Amino acid sequence: MPKVTISKPRSFGNVEKFIEPCILLLLSKDSSHGYGLMDGLGKHCGHNVDIGNLYRTLRKMEKNKWIVSDWQKNKIGPDKRTYKISPNGVTILHEAASSLKTAQRLLSRFRNGYNRIYDNGVTV
Repeated sequence: MPKVTISKPRSFGNVEKFIEPCILLLLSKDSSHGYGLMDGLGKHCGHNVDIGNLYRTLRKMEKNKWIVSDWQKNKIGPDKRTYKISPNGVTILHEAASSLKTAQRLLSRFRNGYNRIYDNGVTV
């Protein structure tokens, strides 16, 4: 009897670039520095990211004029770069929210169809 090989499951639920609208959403509430954003991403968006990836993303978002930054002088400890959402970033945030709403509807339809066919008590 031939041996059946089961491949490693793929993560189809990993949404690329989801960090960007999450950062914009956090900055739409209040300005923040990098470590504050990293904490907020975990708490409010369920997205944990390493600090290097976060700062690369912030630099790219600033280059695209979605955010602006300024150095905040501290009396104790190192100065911190503080990030704020720009008017262009607010527009991008609204576009992302609309796009994610559409994606959520499509994913919901897929999950409903899957559950109708493979309803075995296991939730997706």
